[in-house]
Amino acid sequence: MSTRQQATSPLRSRITQHKEAFSYSLAHLWQNPVSTWITLAAIAIALSLPAGLYILLGNLKTLTDDNREVPTISIYIKQNITEQQAQDRAELLSELKDIENVKLIKREDGLKHMKQISGVQDIIDTVGGNPLPHVLVVTPRMSMFGDSDIDLDELALRLKNYPEVDSVQMDTEWVQRLRAILNIAERVVLVVGFLLGLTVLLVVGNTIRLNIENRREEIEVSQLVGATTAYVRRPFLYGGIWYGLFGGILSLVIVHSSLLFMIAPVNRLAELYGSHYYVSGLGTFATLIILVCSSLLGLFGAWIAMAQHLRRQHAMQDR
Repeated sequence: MSTRQQATSPLRSRITQHKEAFSYSLAHLWQNPVSTWITLAAIAIALSLPAGLYILLGNLKTLTDDNREVPTISIYIKQNITEQQAQDRAELLSELKDIENVKLIKREDGLKHMKQISGVQDIIDTVGGNPLPHVLVVTPRMSMFGDSDIDLDELALRLKNYPEVDSVQMDTEWVQRLRAILNIAERVVLVVGFLLGLTVLLVVGNTIRLNIENRREEIEVSQLVGATTAYVRRPFLYGGIWYGLFGGILSLVIVHSSLLFMIAPVNRLAELYGSHYYVSGLGTFATLIILVCSSLLGLFGAWIAMAQHLRRQHAMQDR
């Protein structure tokens, strides 16, 4: 036998052993389908909750991508200022580095909108004429969730000092509340994901432990005929990977089915508010992360169960 053949033979033998453990663990997984499906269901439910919270958090953040949801500053122009003067001021403000966009709402457009509100038509007829001013809606240049160097109070004060401006109104309290809620939600998702990840680890570990107990005699016979620890451990590790992978796939089915169930009422609610918002699901990257993490959790659970079994076995042999 040549040197090259001697070098490749152990590698081929190792690959063959992995193939055998791969196929054997997959076939053994479905020898007891009821027990397997119960385990997969427990894993899927444990993984579905953090995945669902992740989707919820992502959709809440998506709401802020709409310019209407970004904190704005409303500038009310004095009554004696013409439309052209208001437009000129809007163009000048849009050139400032800390302002993203400026929109002019004409007093005529504001009056039309007010007339559409029930009960306001009579008040407008009583007042006579158009009591509404031109309004400039200013969108600051800031990140919704990142740090920003813009002081909104200072910006509002500067805007109020322009001669055409009558008053300035700014409402950012909801933004601060939303940021606080989303920061808490992010940490909740991490904590829940960690705890349920431990749950998956325990579920897989307990299932593999039961499999080891059921095959104790088979393991002992294999060791008596010269099977190494790696050879004995390998099928159970692959079994843990299968449990984690199939449980992750089942969790994705649960999450996306729930998402499809929620799309219709969410779209209806968005239409009532005149929004074009659409619910988004898990992307390709997030899906791969879930499958990889679930497989790794299954692998670690199986490793822990097998390590405990070998430790007890060695302890009994030492006695």
